[in-house]
Amino acid sequence: MNDLTRAMRAVLEPYHLVAVLAPQAGEAFRRLGLTGRWTPYFALRTAPLGEVSPAAVHALFHHFSPRMVEREVCAVRAETNPEAVLAARLAAADAGLRAILGEESVAAPELAEAAGLAGLAANACRDAPGRPLGSANAALPLPSRPHLALWQAATTLREHRGDGHFATLLHSGVEGPEALVLVVAAGADRRERLQGIREWTDEEWEAAERRLITRGLLEPDTRSLTTAGQALRRAVEERTDELAERPWATLGADATRRLHDLLAPVADRIIAHLGLPARPGAAHTREAPVDGSPRHREGAGRS
Repeated sequence: MNDLTRAMRAVLEPYHLVAVLAPQAGEAFRRLGLTGRWTPYFALRTAPLGEVSPAAVHALFHHFSPRMVEREVCAVRAETNPEAVLAARLAAADAGLRAILGEESVAAPELAEAAGLAGLAANACRDAPGRPLGSANAALPLPSRPHLALWQAATTLREHRGDGHFATLLHSGVEGPEALVLVVAAGADRRERLQGIREWTDEEWEAAERRLITRGLLEPDTRSLTTAGQALRRAVEERTDELAERPWATLGADATRRLHDLLAPVADRIIAHLGLPARPGAAHTREAPVDGSPRHREGAGRS
């Protein structure tokens, strides 16, 4: 079921990211005084946990530097509270989805059907052992409006998968900046971008490289993946997919495929509008973001 699980991630992630990346969504967080580049992101993701310490957030977010986490969590706490953020993130999703999809699509019966199916899948994430972010989101009531119920379900499913991804990384002995070093070594991103947006120092990054070289996962001269490093990266992704199967197994293969088919055109519209990378296998025509600036996955959080 790994292929189907991975395909569901590809159509759900863009829907979730509307509340993070859509220009219209930012106003909901600005009204709370959350004006920093990363502060709305940390607010959005931590709100279901309630009042939580920076140390706990760092443990859950895994590959952000602890300095960055402490600064952003303290900034959120100084301006607002989790209840207000929970309302703001739905307002952000609402504004972004209406702007991108339009009123007719937001009210379409196909979206309501998708919300029902996604809600059933997300319900399987309740009280899941070792899934703090997934379970915290699953415990929230689903909004009455279908397009927002779908956003809440997509967010729950995203965090459920992410919890499993971090558990898999830790089981593989990959911690903190090491996960980012492996991404760069695989050619999937650039060091200067990833290191900068997660705020690791050169010393911390290079220490992570040395640890991976010692383990035989990184080539000492080129900093590219060794054969063992490539195998570990594949194993992590495959195990992450396996650990994400629970909601889709509960929903069933036929209903999951139906949900995928309902969401694929919606996801592609969002991807094009926000300037995100195309879904694997999807035809994609990039359109300019509405604010005229390039949009990136810098707020996506999970690798």
